[in-house]
Amino acid sequence: MTPLTPDLLPSELSHDPLTSAHTMQAPSQGPARVLVVEPHPTLRTVLVQRLRQDRHLTAAVASADEAINLCRDQSPDLLVSAELLEQSSALRLSQQLGCPVIVLTARAGIESLVGLLDDGADDVLRKPFGLEELAARCRTLLKRGRSGLQERVSVGPLEVHLLLRQVTLREQPVELSPREFALLCALLMPPGMVRSRQELLRMAWPPFSGGPRSVDTQVLTLRRKLEQAGLGEGGGITTVRQQGYRFSLDNLS
Repeated sequence: MTPLTPDLLPSELSHDPLTSAHTMQAPSQGPARVLVVEPHPTLRTVLVQRLRQDRHLTAAVASADEAINLCRDQSPDLLVSAELLEQSSALRLSQQLGCPVIVLTARAGIESLVGLLDDGADDVLRKPFGLEELAARCRTLLKRGRSGLQERVSVGPLEVHLLLRQVTLREQPVELSPREFALLCALLMPPGMVRSRQELLRMAWPPFSGGPRSVDTQVLTLRRKLEQAGLGEGGGITTVRQQGYRFSLDNLS
């Protein structure tokens, strides 16, 4: 087994670059890149050893600063991180790295779990957890994230950078929450298609979280932000009665 060293991820990634500026790497083009950020050294080692059994390129560090330095040239496909890090957090780190995250939390209660999911976590595991459960959740998220999606989606003056998790309108940034970003991506794949609330829940929310009302609430806030950015009335999102929502090209200016 390859020794556990912090520079494992970038050195191995240098032989496995993203294919181009327009496509994400498909699963057949190389193993997934997983970064574990866990302050506890024993748990950190155990997690890496288990994930490497699934043939993931896996590296581990103890802090957010080490993670950022490690991934300076390329983001991992998945971050597995303790919720609270020195001067940072798993959610903040995932936004900085531009990758999905499984948050490992020691907090009890359903409220804390729901709060993390609402704040943008792709999945949450409460400590103590089983290694096989973690491995299964990693496989699910990686399968979802490495399915050949475009890296960049452009609709009129709006551009969505999937890997960077950034949205620009006429080259000006549009600040969105992680959930709003996921919702916009769902509406843009492809643009013009009507998406029901249940479809949007499956595409933009973690499993078993949210409901139709949460979709309506997030659509409302997304509309307002796109309107304020100058995209036009309704922010390009139209309501299709008794069907759902769609991103309408007709509203783009």
